[in-house]
Amino acid sequence: MMKNRLLRMGLLLLFALTSLACRSEAAALYKSYIYDSWGNAVPTPDPYLPIRVVYGKDIGAGDFNNPQDLYVAPDSSLYIVDTAHNRVVRTTDEFEVIKIYKEFERNGRVDSFNNPHSVYVTRDGRLFVADTGNERIVLFDADGNCISVIDQVKTDMADAFPRHFRFRPKKIAVDPFDRLYVIVDGLFEGLMKMDLEGNFIAFVGAPRVKVTLWQYLWNRLASEEQRIRMALVLPTEYSSMHMDEQGFIYTTVSGIGTQTDNYVRKLNPSGSDILRRTGIHPLIGDLDPGVGTSLEGSSRLVDIVGRDNEIFSVLDQQRGRIFTYDSTGRLLYIFGGSGQGVGLFVKPVAVDELNGRLLVLDSRNNSITVFEPTAYAASIHAAIEEFDLGHYDAAAEMWRGVIALNANFELAYSGIGDAEFSKGNYAQAMRYYRIANDRAGYSKAFYRYRRQLLGDQFGTIMTWIIIAAGLIWASAKWQLCRRLAQSYQNSKIAAFFGSTKVKNNRFYRYCRRTMDAVRYAGHVIFHPFDGFWDLKYENRGTFTAATLLLLTAVISYVFMRQYTGFVLNYNRVSEINVLMEAASLLVPFLLWCLVNWALTTLMDGKGRIKDIYIAGAYAFVPMILINFPITIISRYITIEEGTFYYLILTIGTIWTLGLLCLGTGVIHDYSFGKTMFTTGLTVIGIGIVCFVGLLFFHVVDTMFQFFREIYIELTFR
Repeated sequence: MMKNRLLRMGLLLLFALTSLACRSEAAALYKSYIYDSWGNAVPTPDPYLPIRVVYGKDIGAGDFNNPQDLYVAPDSSLYIVDTAHNRVVRTTDEFEVIKIYKEFERNGRVDSFNNPHSVYVTRDGRLFVADTGNERIVLFDADGNCISVIDQVKTDMADAFPRHFRFRPKKIAVDPFDRLYVIVDGLFEGLMKMDLEGNFIAFVGAPRVKVTLWQYLWNRLASEEQRIRMALVLPTEYSSMHMDEQGFIYTTVSGIGTQTDNYVRKLNPSGSDILRRTGIHPLIGDLDPGVGTSLEGSSRLVDIVGRDNEIFSVLDQQRGRIFTYDSTGRLLYIFGGSGQGVGLFVKPVAVDELNGRLLVLDSRNNSITVFEPTAYAASIHAAIEEFDLGHYDAAAEMWRGVIALNANFELAYSGIGDAEFSKGNYAQAMRYYRIANDRAGYSKAFYRYRRQLLGDQFGTIMTWIIIAAGLIWASAKWQLCRRLAQSYQNSKIAAFFGSTKVKNNRFYRYCRRTMDAVRYAGHVIFHPFDGFWDLKYENRGTFTAATLLLLTAVISYVFMRQYTGFVLNYNRVSEINVLMEAASLLVPFLLWCLVNWALTTLMDGKGRIKDIYIAGAYAFVPMILINFPITIISRYITIEEGTFYYLILTIGTIWTLGLLCLGTGVIHDYSFGKTMFTTGLTVIGIGIVCFVGLLFFHVVDTMFQFFREIYIELTFR
């Protein structure tokens, strides 16, 4: 089996390279792209190119009419469900007609299909047809003879189905144990699981309903009559499914704008979603609906096909694009588009893989477009294949070939990082993971590298620890600090600063008072009631000291945003605007001071705006004490250890906000309740000020544009 897969992959790569070399390719009518780690659409080489468009008349089967499904059987034959013509067309892999299923004998009389929607073929050649219009599933043997029909669901559970349930199968699949999975039109309970006799077993894989907090609260407050009139919150219906060789079922969810993190699922036989989602972006198709088209709305995923190495491709009917992901949900490539032309679609409904090529069925154009892999796609698939087989050097070389074709493909760097990690080259792996913005991979490699480094340098580290401990012990024993202080007191420098002339200098006294006020911040943050009282009534704080503390807090915030360790820093560091980051802290603080002063003036507050400013600035001291060290520590921890990082940051934030509230109460001489009430009003007031400010600037900008247009009209006419 493994040799066959290697041979198939080698032939696929050779075929793609040969085809590229032997024919001059016309540019595709669509633009291929991929999303980088920041969600930006980045152009890529075309992974697949259209080589043929097949119509029914081209293969001698007559024109198709609203076909709804195509299916590649295990023997590589192709089944096309020609829905409006009530037939199923079977062809070879070269589109030569083998058989047309339209009328068949059942119980001694001729029967036919009515609006069939899909088919499934087992390894032993049995054909299952979802005869939707006749509300049944028809089973044929390998010779094309009808052997049974499932036209009703048998169950002893009276409440298993909705009151007006109709068995209208749309998609079907059969596992190796002859268990039938069916997507039934209008049924929201999930996939229907049954045996070949029509006996109902269970519903599996029902998508979870997500009720918003507002919906929950409104439902609790509404009357009985209002609840009845409310729209039902139902799970989203599945649109398609594909069973892979291991018996797992890939599914897509129908509808637009729902289940934002579960458009694609991979179900085991019990219905649990086992799809790994380690990619940066959710599996929802297009992240940016406006990329390369004027069509609005998010993707509508209508079909899915599982491929080798747990790769899968999904079809977006909204824009006619095919999205391909690896086994962990990471995006590999995107191609296709909407419109008229080769490689474009009007209403694509099905996708499948045939000998490495992708086939897409368009129900509006009544055609099948055959896409051939380029060297770019073949190299990606070959790299994944080699890595899964444990050939890490070969996988790395394949990924380097991909980078040569597309230097912006982050997953290729991550793939090289995976290969280096598997070989134990953790430092190299970290380098490639960082280029790929793969934080999970970087964290994993860093953990191993850190452990390796500590193991190799353990002796050196312990030696320096012992030396440092010895120096501290010697310093304590011989009282070195005290002797140094005594020597300083006897020095000429101390004599100069201790002289009466210097002490009487105004600037010296100003600096000394400022430093004393800064040092007093340590008392304020641990004894807030006494500290804030003394700031105002004992003049222990100064405006200069408060400004220094505020600026230091701003610097610590910018420092944290810029220099937090890679695995915990999700900012685009190269685009961080230091002034904007500083303003994001300074502007809210200054608004707090202004709005709080305006409100407390009307509420018998005893604090001046200067007192509010000083108390607020002193409240930021915990931020200073936490931001600098935690930022440095963040560069030496993993994602899993980041819990402690976020815990400490949360403690610092709560500490700062608590001091801000306590400072407000003390300087205004408010009770606790009035302090909380005033704080809430201040936050609301800040929101109102921001709204009015934005409205004012919008009006000014509109007036400016109006006068500008008048000037242009007068100037050029």
